[in-house]
Amino acid sequence: MEELKALATDFRTSLEEYRNDHGLTLQSFPEGACGDASILLAHHLTQHGFGPFRYMCGRRDDATHTWLSDGELIIDITADQFDDFDVPVFVSSTSSWHDSLDGRDMHEAAISVWGDEWAAKFRAAYAVLTMD
Repeated sequence: MEELKALATDFRTSLEEYRNDHGLTLQSFPEGACGDASILLAHHLTQHGFGPFRYMCGRRDDATHTWLSDGELIIDITADQFDDFDVPVFVSSTSSWHDSLDGRDMHEAAISVWGDEWAAKFRAAYAVLTMD
């Protein structure tokens, strides 16, 4: 779990520094970026031998939120956009906060899940995010 958290932490740092627009919702990261950030993080973690991951979506009042799950762990790098969650990189097997969102497994968390046009956007952003 430590390697997974380290990869997620490094990737979040890249997202915080990301200043490009590839048609994604990353400009105000982490605010409003949970969906696209989760897809990109799943791709990144998969490239490093983790996964597969599921795209989880929950709701509180008028706000929706997405995060990743591998069936055992909750992986979330954008929950700190909410006032009542202050952990920038969350990796754990339990979370009462996530449970309160009544999350649902929506689909595989893969860059190709929404078709070729979205996959191209994700690939372009990922290339910039992982430049050394």
